[in-house]
Order: sequence, then structure tokens, then C-alpha cells
Amino acid sequence: MDNDLVVFATLPNLGAGPAFYHKLLIGKRPKELGCEVLSDYYFGQGAAPMSVTGQPLSPCLPNVAVFSYTDVTIESLQPKVIGLGTTCYVTTTDNRTVLKGYQVWFDDNLVFDYGVTCEERLAREATVYEHLGKHSRILTCFGLEEEHHGVHSLRPEMAPLGCIRAYIQKHAENTPPIQHRLQMALDVATGLSYVYLRGEMPCDLSCTNLFVFDKLRIKLGDFVGALLEGFDFEWDQTHESRYHLPSRGREYDDVPLMKRELFALGSAIYEITVWKRSFSELNDDDDDDEVDNNYAKEKFLPLDGNVARDIIWNCWAEAYATAQEVAHDLKSCGSS
Repeated sequence: MDNDLVVFATLPNLGAGPAFYHKLLIGKRPKELGCEVLSDYYFGQGAAPMSVTGQPLSPCLPNVAVFSYTDVTIESLQPKVIGLGTTCYVTTTDNRTVLKGYQVWFDDNLVFDYGVTCEERLAREATVYEHLGKHSRILTCFGLEEEHHGVHSLRPEMAPLGCIRAYIQKHAENTPPIQHRLQMALDVATGLSYVYLRGEMPCDLSCTNLFVFDKLRIKLGDFVGALLEGFDFEWDQTHESRYHLPSRGREYDDVPLMKRELFALGSAIYEITVWKRSFSELNDDDDDDEVDNNYAKEKFLPLDGNVARDIIWNCWAEAYATAQEVAHDLKSCGSS
């Protein structure tokens, strides 16, 4: 303890208790000190730092830095909505992690409410993240947090550049070099290889749940509808039409799930390498039927000139058995 830097903030009276400040100030950087606010201490408004147990720390501790957080306002601490899903809001207060939940609370007040609980789905996703563990191509998740009595949210790390699809739309006129795009595709295949080896199936893979980090590195996340070997999760998720493997004369339930996943992987590689959403000329209102009809006729998007054309086609043609094979070929493609 003697070697730790204890940071104590004196805060303006915003009508909230020390635990509230402690929770929202994690990760914020005091300009006066140029150091991180530690997550191990509450920040009270008295004369001494408070430990997580609520007991005052010794005033004789070395390395205690006291400063005034005068630029803090109630507005700056409010959760900022950065995304909306089918059942959840995605908010952040620290720009490092997000909270994913069906309700948003601030200072014991309900700010947003989807009106429908998704506690089971959040718990399911937390289980998937816990089972997957740490991996460089998977979002780090810090588990469930109780935001209000009986109301939980999931806290994964925040992707600073959003999902791939949104990033492509934002930077449509600034296509990265093909080697960068191939690395992005390889990151996806590498992450999926690990996910499959851990007995998990995302079931809804697309460029909306592949997340962009610095230097265009990719991490997988948003496993709310995933299946996990050894768990009796309901199969209630499916791929969007552009990522959906056609039945090719088979009954829906007879199409192998891994083949569905690898077809979706091929569609993700297509979207990344072409740098636009497939069938981008179609409107969302009419794309499902149009895409389904094209796929039923084995009418796929042209791959001429695409350096990853053979890889994409083999995903679509069900030629691959594993994501490791796709990753292997992407490595070869990138080095050729």
C-alpha cells in the first residue's frame, strides 16, 4: 500500500454520493495530475480519501494527491447513448467501456427504458464471454452490473471506432490499402477460429458485431444470441439475409450450422475487401426477398478483381470445413 498513488478528488456538490462519483469517474484523467483515477477508492467530499470499505485511509499515507475536479458537471457525467440494438441501449460514461442494457439509470433516475426486460439474454451473453475468456480478437467483458434493483447491464470494453459496417459507411471514400483490409478479414477469421474451438456459435455474424480498434484491428463481440456447447440455450437468432446460407434443396434444420457460419464469414470478408455492404443498392425494406431470391438461384455478387475471391467463394460454396482453413488461406493471400 505504501507504494500506491492514492488520488483524492474534491468534487462540487452535484447531489450524489461518493459511490456514485466513484463509479462514473473511473478512467477519467485529471488534467492537473496527468494520472488515472484509481478504481480502488471511493471519492468522498470530506478531507481524506475513502477506501472501498468506506473507512477513511490514514492521512499519513505517502503519495496522496489532492486536487479539485472543478470541471465536473452533472451533464458531463450522464451516460451517453452510442448505440441501439433490438432490445438494448449501449451507453458510455468513460469512453473505455460500455453498458449494454434495456434500461439506463442516472443518479437513481430512470433515463431510458425499452419497456421489455432482457435479463436472461444479458446473463446468457455474460456466460458466453466468461466461457470464452481472454483473447486478442474478442472484446474484453467485465461481467454484469446491477444498475438498479433487479436491473442488470453488461459491461464490455468499448470499440473506439465502432462496428465495421458503420466504419465503412463513414469512410466510404477512404478505402484502406488491401493489405489492411486483408488483415481485418484475418482478424475476423482468427477470432472465429477461437470461438468455434471453445464450442460457441455466434449465429448472427455480420459486420455489425465485428468491432474496429486502433490500426484497424478487429475484435468480435455482441454474443447475445450465441449457442454454447454444454448449455441449453435456445436457438433464437439467425443471420441477416446477405449473410444467410441458401438451403440448396435441404430442409432448414438440415443445413449444418458450421456451414451457415462459414458462409457468413465469406460475406464478412466480401464486405471488408470490397469496402461496401453487399447489395448496397437495395433498400432495407425490400432487400430480404431480393437477396433470398438471388441466393436461391445461386446468383451471388461478382468477385472479379477481388484478391480474396477464391476464399470468399469457397465460403459461399461450402468448401471449407473450419474457420482455421479460412484463416490459413487469408494469411497466404496476404503474403502473396
